[in-house]
Amino acid sequence: MPTQRHFPSSRVVLYAGDHPPPHVHVQLFDGRECTVALHDLGIVGRVAARQIRGELDWIATHREALRAEWRRLNP
Repeated sequence: MPTQRHFPSSRVVLYAGDHPPPHVHVQLFDGRECTVALHDLGIVGRVAARQIRGELDWIATHREALRAEWRRLNP
């Protein structure tokens, strides 16, 4: 699971062999996790958008590179 970015209270990771649609996982250091879809930044999981605002901003900025990496890991 390549970590794409570390944040003070979380990390953004991509899994190889993961299911579509392209997405990243945001793992909070308190044990919670959610997925963020790369096409619309939709969140699935028990994490509010306000709790991962910095992560969402970073994902939005790096969306194309994350899509390319997701495709590389999930041919």
